[in-house]
Amino acid sequence: MRVISGKLKGKKLFSVKGQNLRPTSDRVKEAIFDILQDQIRGQKVLDLFAGTGALGIEALSRGAGGAVFVEGSPQSLVALRRNIEVCGLQEQVEVLAREAQTGIKILEARGESFELIFLDPPYRRGLARRVLQALSKSSIVSPGTLIVAEHSLSEELDSIPSWQRVDLRRYRRTQVSFFNLKKSRPVVIQNDPRGVYYEQ
Repeated sequence: MRVISGKLKGKKLFSVKGQNLRPTSDRVKEAIFDILQDQIRGQKVLDLFAGTGALGIEALSRGAGGAVFVEGSPQSLVALRRNIEVCGLQEQVEVLAREAQTGIKILEARGESFELIFLDPPYRRGLARRVLQALSKSSIVSPGTLIVAEHSLSEELDSIPSWQRVDLRRYRRTQVSFFNLKKSRPVVIQNDPRGVYYEQ
């Protein structure tokens, strides 16, 4: 794994061995950030199920103002903290060593809110849907918040109350959905008349 672009371009990131993990591939990560383009600069980012921090670190490299990483696995936390250190991001980040929904409650209690949320849970456990449902009722989400959810082909997320999916991309076995709150004005994330893009 490596940082694709920005001030940390080319920086290698530590991964976790010996676990049944599915880190976001560099190819999918690059595609996500090509879609987001310049909407990252200055934003406050939440990286749920952060793993080794690849998505949040990429956002910081591209100009995000700060990030909170939420991760419950002790093994992943070791790699996450090493990656933050080698990238020199200690002053811009916070790590919550908690499961995602517990982390959300902590952030709610502190009055935090985020403009960009990455959601990349383990596949085939229903976690993406459950966390999106929790976020729909959470004060950490504002009308302008954009959620980027990575999920499997078998997980259908377009029928969750309160959320409108503004874009969907498919990269082989991975889908990436982009969500806004339904009452908010949709964020235009890319001038692409196809709306839905499928890569074989």
